[in-house]
Amino acid sequence: MRFVIIFLISLQCLAQQGVEVTYAYKTNYQKAPSNKSFYGKLALKAKQVLPTLDFVLKANAGESSYQYNQSMINDASNPELFKMILGFAKADAIYYGNQPNNIFITQKNAFGKLYKIESAFSDLSWHITNMTQEILGFKCKKAVLRYNEGDGTNQNQKREIVAWFTPKLNLPFGPIGFRGLPGLILRLEYKWNFGFVLESTKIKRVNDQNIQKPTKGESIKIEDYRKLSR
Repeated sequence: MRFVIIFLISLQCLAQQGVEVTYAYKTNYQKAPSNKSFYGKLALKAKQVLPTLDFVLKANAGESSYQYNQSMINDASNPELFKMILGFAKADAIYYGNQPNNIFITQKNAFGKLYKIESAFSDLSWHITNMTQEILGFKCKKAVLRYNEGDGTNQNQKREIVAWFTPKLNLPFGPIGFRGLPGLILRLEYKWNFGFVLESTKIKRVNDQNIQKPTKGESIKIEDYRKLSR
């Protein structure tokens, strides 16, 4: 009984003080890449490179940031190629969330310019199921999201997102900007032709976790950014 009480208190402290979660990437391609096209060759290269990287979520009670671990060495031949490879994991950006202020920012280079793409933290509408699984010792619940990468008009941009979150860590954050669930996302399945899985491999408690809000780049509303990318 004493052990259970100590364990529950430590979980509560973990959520209050802040966490750093490391995720590993695994390909989940539903379509075999062809080495006869540039995109196919890039997909094959991503399959080699991305599993060697770590992807890190930093979070406290109100804010989070997510990006790949830039200190890790990659074997891409040039920065532009590496940026395209990161795109296969949606990791060619920095994702910042602030739940109390209902702010979400994606900072990324696009169309030759650095942007801060602004949207509402509460934008996503999840369906929470009764399915569960254990990840890193935490009981996780399954949630599903029907998601469109664009403005909703292109059916080819429709995706299914599956998140496994733990209410034991009451932080509404997750990788690559997926958020708003009543618990930390420990596994994310991004389903499409060149889909992938991000699964937590390590959770570290961080005292006084300080989250940096992106400051560089031109601010743009997500609706206006989508018009640019049509």
